[in-house]
Amino acid sequence: MATRNGHLHRTSKGHAGLEIQSAHSDPTPRIGGLAVLSALIAAVLFSNYTAEFGILLLSAVPIFVAGFAEDTGFAASPRRRLIATMFSSAIMIVVSGYTISHNVFPGVNALLSFTVVAAFLTMFVTAAVCHAFNLTDGMNGLASTIALAGSIAIAVIALNVGDMLVFTIATAIIAAVAGVFVLNFPFGKLFLGDAGAYTIGFVLSWAGVMLIARNPDINSWAVMLAVFWPAIDMIAAILRRLSKRAPLGQPDKLHFHHIVKRLWDQRLSAKTATRWSNPLTTMSMAPLIVTPPVLAVLFYDNAPMIPICLGFSTLMYFGSKRLLVRNFKRMSTATSVPSRDRIPQLVN
Repeated sequence: MATRNGHLHRTSKGHAGLEIQSAHSDPTPRIGGLAVLSALIAAVLFSNYTAEFGILLLSAVPIFVAGFAEDTGFAASPRRRLIATMFSSAIMIVVSGYTISHNVFPGVNALLSFTVVAAFLTMFVTAAVCHAFNLTDGMNGLASTIALAGSIAIAVIALNVGDMLVFTIATAIIAAVAGVFVLNFPFGKLFLGDAGAYTIGFVLSWAGVMLIARNPDINSWAVMLAVFWPAIDMIAAILRRLSKRAPLGQPDKLHFHHIVKRLWDQRLSAKTATRWSNPLTTMSMAPLIVTPPVLAVLFYDNAPMIPICLGFSTLMYFGSKRLLVRNFKRMSTATSVPSRDRIPQLVN
């Protein structure tokens, strides 16, 4: 924060209304990724698993660089960031040998015995989680809350099965994210940025992959419950854009957190909403966000319950979102909200 004035002209890119998905009005530095990386490096140096953890962190360098380039104004397109994420995962697969190779689908499990198939699936899943985390970085404390919930779930599961390497990685993520959280929430003095969101998504998703690979008895979908919120929000965005025949990479303000914020903007006075609707959005979403990770901890070793938990979490997401949209439209009609502020027709 002491260097804020020196880099704000570059590191506040994408805020103050400069991008359609922006939910902030004040320019704020997006260098939280540096803080996250620094904390993770410190964790590597002082952990009992310097080699294994170090390999994971070194693998994250390409995606961190791509994200930081975007944060500092050197436009790294979504395609380039996706390529960087896939490259980072490819490095991790080659060096560590870990992949998702079991407990996916009955018909798919046989195919995963082929290394190339398992590697491709692992690259796809980890890249998707990284991108999904970046999409949730829109409200003060939101991405951090999601990361903390997922990391705590993975840490508890790892501790229960005696996997101290994954437990160490997960607790390092918790510490790194918590450090940024105190500056990001409630009033957004510092943002994670693309570098922070992608790095957290990468390290957390790979902690999940390592947990599955090292402990075959753990259901793969239990780990997906730990990072359920960013995954389902990204899936909803894809379905929404497909239904509108819009480019998949086209940003919008129809994510779950955007709708919740509009409801707070609608309910609060203009002066109060300016300061409080953003953090209130994260606070009101927190119970929904933490529910799937809690279910993951409770049922990670109960295969029949995992599909039920996934179904429940999916219904919770889409059902809650539909209720919010209906409530917003009803209040908009009652209060004659200008048409430019109304939520467009929404499928997901």
